[in-house]
Amino acid sequence: MKFRRRQVLLGGVALGSGLTLTQNYQANRRQRELQALAREQLAQTDQAGLLKATFEADAQKIYRGQAIMDGLKLPPPQIPYDREISRLLIACSKIATQQYLTGKTLPDYDGAIRDLPAFTPELKEFQQIASFRGREAKSTEKVEVNLPETETGDPLDDSVGEAENEVRQTLQKVVKLTQEIPVYLGFVLASPRMNLIVFRGTQTTIEWLNNLYARQIPFTDRQSGQYFGKIHEGFINNYLRIVEPIPKDVAGQLDPALPCYVTGHSLGAALAVLCALDLAVNLPDLAPRIQLYSYACPRVGDPTFARLHAQRVPNSYRVVNLADAVPLLPPTEGLGTYVHVGQVWSFLSQQNDFLPNHVVDTYQAAVQRRVETDQTRSFPVSGLG
Repeated sequence: MKFRRRQVLLGGVALGSGLTLTQNYQANRRQRELQALAREQLAQTDQAGLLKATFEADAQKIYRGQAIMDGLKLPPPQIPYDREISRLLIACSKIATQQYLTGKTLPDYDGAIRDLPAFTPELKEFQQIASFRGREAKSTEKVEVNLPETETGDPLDDSVGEAENEVRQTLQKVVKLTQEIPVYLGFVLASPRMNLIVFRGTQTTIEWLNNLYARQIPFTDRQSGQYFGKIHEGFINNYLRIVEPIPKDVAGQLDPALPCYVTGHSLGAALAVLCALDLAVNLPDLAPRIQLYSYACPRVGDPTFARLHAQRVPNSYRVVNLADAVPLLPPTEGLGTYVHVGQVWSFLSQQNDFLPNHVVDTYQAAVQRRVETDQTRSFPVSGLG
């Protein structure tokens, strides 16, 4: 009986091995047949033509970004670009940076801009009616907390072994503490002639990470329920971190008969793009008076967003240093489809490094010298045609 059982078992093993070998043989033969077919088809292919088509497709990708932008055919602003206003707004962008740094340094600072070094006499006619505050995530800290030993009254606890008692006495718990510190993100100024809404540029590591986190998400305005295409998730998250006051709430207190300028540099420019749309959609009385001036603005949304933004905020202007890499981010394609909003006014200031080409001082110097232009530039060496 044992012999027969062993025979059956060995026979099963042999049968399984035989089936496996047969299956492997068939799979290998099929693979060889497919390889032979592929070699035959490759021999019959016009390899030179295939290579040429590959090169042409690669060249088309280079120009596709500009083709997408040209295909939008966004209408020009209804109001001409104003150099004096631009000079005032870029000065305010510098003040917004100093407001943030002062708030980080002085715990009792109330956000007032009048005593900051960048404050200019031409702003004395304005009253500061609000300072935007947002939440800034601080680095996570780990704290070890001793857990106190407690009497439970359970008779089973009295029988715990000596080794376990030793562990209970030395038990520690690691608690992760993440603190969000309120920081200044900009301010609102009002005068008898105009109103200014200003957002500061990128200052913190987490903000730069949000700038690089370029996932696109569908964007529907929460109040109106209107869909506006797809936008950069990091930028909308930063905009929604503004908690005091909400931009729409403070803008609703402004005189709708006066021009309302919304502006910012770098991340502040992206926030200004979103804020201008927010106000135009939800404050219809103010909407015709909104003008958007952005400086060093990255791309915020897809073509649908750009078209709908132009309809709601027709008077939009984008000032850019041609040597600044930030306005080239996110790339037009690869992480979604990104395009700019606003009529472009450009200048060239090459300071031989990333940050000097991008900082607000470089933009302020160019605007003060009136070198920005909306005309196509001609350079001795243009690279691609």
